[in-house]
Amino acid sequence: MSANACEGDHILEVLSQTSTAVTAPPLDRALFPIVRHWSYCDHAAVGPLPRPTRDAMIAALDAQMIDGCSGILRMEERKTDVRSRVAAAIKAQPEEIAFMRSTSDGALLVANGLDWRTGDEVIASDNEFGANAYPWLNLRDRGVRVRLIRTPHERLSPQVLDRLYGPHTRLVAVSYVSFCDGFRHDVAAIGRWCRERGILLAVDAIQGFGALPLDVVSGNIDFCYFGTAKWLLSPQGLSVVFVRRDHIERLRPTTFSWRSVRAPMDFLDYAQELNPTAERFEGATINHPGLAAFGMSLDMLTHAGLGAIERHVLKLTDRLIRSADAAGIPVLSDRSVDARSGIVLLGAKGADSDSLAARARERHVGITVRDSGVRVSPHGYNNEDDVDAVISLLAEGGP
Repeated sequence: MSANACEGDHILEVLSQTSTAVTAPPLDRALFPIVRHWSYCDHAAVGPLPRPTRDAMIAALDAQMIDGCSGILRMEERKTDVRSRVAAAIKAQPEEIAFMRSTSDGALLVANGLDWRTGDEVIASDNEFGANAYPWLNLRDRGVRVRLIRTPHERLSPQVLDRLYGPHTRLVAVSYVSFCDGFRHDVAAIGRWCRERGILLAVDAIQGFGALPLDVVSGNIDFCYFGTAKWLLSPQGLSVVFVRRDHIERLRPTTFSWRSVRAPMDFLDYAQELNPTAERFEGATINHPGLAAFGMSLDMLTHAGLGAIERHVLKLTDRLIRSADAAGIPVLSDRSVDARSGIVLLGAKGADSDSLAARARERHVGITVRDSGVRVSPHGYNNEDDVDAVISLLAEGGP
């Protein structure tokens, strides 16, 4: 059985449970103050902070305010624990995890760190968010060819790759979930295809992980990166970068600085070797308050169960799609089983984007409105009322 079929069977099993009413959210709504005033389904843009996450960040700031250096050192000690927990969540090893600032940093690390040769090729899609596009496009002045798949006419898949790749194809870059329409790529199938041909796979997981599980081992992923401020319900200014152990030595640390070495507190020993783990890529001091907050949100998500969150989110998006059909609202996302994610793109039903966005803000309905459509992205604490509020807004049509 193909990896594509396995992924489809998994999602079909989840969707088979959507014929019944949406059950209680796996994430406790009481921990999300935003639900008091908003029907918030805009996690593909920014995830709201749960109260315990906000409190963890405040506690980290208070530690610095009250205890200065001692407070900072206590935060520093937590880094190892959070590194281990995020590694376990994505089936990686702690030494394969680096903390950086943003999703872009992960792509930039790989794009600028590999030993590219003139004529090398990168394959990607033409609808990638800029964080997973510009780092590769910037390689063109180094003689690297970037081949872009024309979406939505075709999607990045083993079948399409079979047609496009050649002897100089070096890397495939893909988003786990497309930011614009929620298309869920079969990363496991793509990863297997790449591994069989000795081609590297780089995955931008920011629009997937948190609402969907992520397994970098079964996915045969070489590099993976994701910011924490969307589906991971954490502050901006922090990201996670996975570098497969085999590739740590082959990447030039483009952010090489004082924390890249084995003993960074031995300040004047400039002859030190690099840290043997992915921590070498962090370079300098990370966002410790953001890390404390992320650690709290990660605990909440893993305690609820990423599988349970995925099932709940897919039930909500199934209700959204069925309700949109009933209301005559166009569904622009791919409906096929193996393409479903936490993001659904709907048509605006005659409303111009500016007026619809204004009405959404007035009613406190959290969605992203663009000329290309209305992006709806519920999470594990949302309920049926939140989805129904979106449909009620869109069903009104034009201004």
